[in-house]
Amino acid sequence: MPMEPAFITANYVASEVGYSLSPFTWAAADRATQDAFHGPQFATKFDELCARVVALGFSNIDIWVAHLNPLRASDAMVDEAVAILAKHRLRVVAYTAGLSRPEVSLADAQRIYAVARRIGAPLLGVWLHPSNARLAYDLGREYGIKYAIENHPEKRPQELLTTIGDFGEVIGVAQDIGFWPRFGYDAVRATWDLKDHLLHMHLKQVKQVGDDWPTCAYDDGVNDIPGVLAVLKQIGYSGALSIEHEPHDHDPSDEVARSLALLKSWLA
Repeated sequence: MPMEPAFITANYVASEVGYSLSPFTWAAADRATQDAFHGPQFATKFDELCARVVALGFSNIDIWVAHLNPLRASDAMVDEAVAILAKHRLRVVAYTAGLSRPEVSLADAQRIYAVARRIGAPLLGVWLHPSNARLAYDLGREYGIKYAIENHPEKRPQELLTTIGDFGEVIGVAQDIGFWPRFGYDAVRATWDLKDHLLHMHLKQVKQVGDDWPTCAYDDGVNDIPGVLAVLKQIGYSGALSIEHEPHDHDPSDEVARSLALLKSWLA
């Protein structure tokens, strides 16, 4: 299967706070998004979200947990999500629900995996707390769902490999290339370092603004994305490429569409 672009819905992290939350915090935006989506309005909100994704030219979606939280969504809401995804012909390539908190309970973990399986997610693409590695391995085998660890807050690829340990049959990496520059690590080199464990890609571009590293369109940052893609082609990577751009002060849709056009040209 060739590499295919996907839209990660966390791109709209600031949408429900009107792109005006100051100071911006991810936690506050996450809560606002969950509150806006979870309830009797869920079907309308989720349908609008999926329609926006399709209108931008995507057929693959990477669902941010705040848009469908398995520990908050009812079974009826999950069923609505499945129907809406089918209506828009969107294929779920990843789901950011996961085992990021220390010592997640078995009941909560089973609910996360059950919802992931129901929506057709082949993997969970989010950070994994090391205390849950065995649980992710066991449930991954039971449910047939991989766990791709996102590199937040790891500063070097070796830290991810340490967490994977002996669980590489089920656990791999969702590489967020946008995090490496802030730690002085090259994204192309990191892709080589992780070549045997890449399950998913968060193809994020960033630029340095003072001490901050905001996301941006693909033609406006420091990451060598064509270089990363060249490595992925060479190693035979066949997973999804989630375009990730999460500005806090404006709608990213136009810039994501521009990045999608560039990505398609590089993959051609």
